[in-house]
Amino acid sequence: MSWLLSYWKPALIALLCGLAVWWFSHQRYTAGYSKANAEWALKWKQRDADDATALAKRQAEARAEEQRRQGEIDAIEKRAEGQIAQAAADADHARAVSDGLHDEAAKLAARLAASERARRAATASESATGTTGSELLAELFRRADQRAGELAAIADQARIRGLACEAAYDANIRGK
Repeated sequence: MSWLLSYWKPALIALLCGLAVWWFSHQRYTAGYSKANAEWALKWKQRDADDATALAKRQAEARAEEQRRQGEIDAIEKRAEGQIAQAAADADHARAVSDGLHDEAAKLAARLAASERARRAATASESATGTTGSELLAELFRRADQRAGELAAIADQARIRGLACEAAYDANIRGK
């Protein structure tokens, strides 16, 4: 301890110099660390801003693509509705023509039935009542034609809807 009492001033100066060197080094390290953190924070902010811009651009492009595809699908649906309306109008026209043919067939069947009844009435062995073969044939023809018209209308609508679906699918595939 006597050594400490005789050299306390140089030991204190050495301790103070060591503390000063440590403090200066610590200040330089802290300044460099803060500067590096600030630079990285700026780089991360720039990267986040770039990512946000890229995300907004991708979202805008996706919305534009979706609107384009929806526009194509809407146009396809509109065309299909027009085709269905045209098919319905054609079916109505065909039904009107068919009804005219049925009326003519019914008139012809009635004349044949009247002729056949007159022939039966002339023959004493047959009765004049009952439905004739021509009337049955005319009724069968009318029912078959009516059902064929219904089935044709269903087939036309199914075909138009199928083609519209196919066109919508192709429009989606082409867009990808």
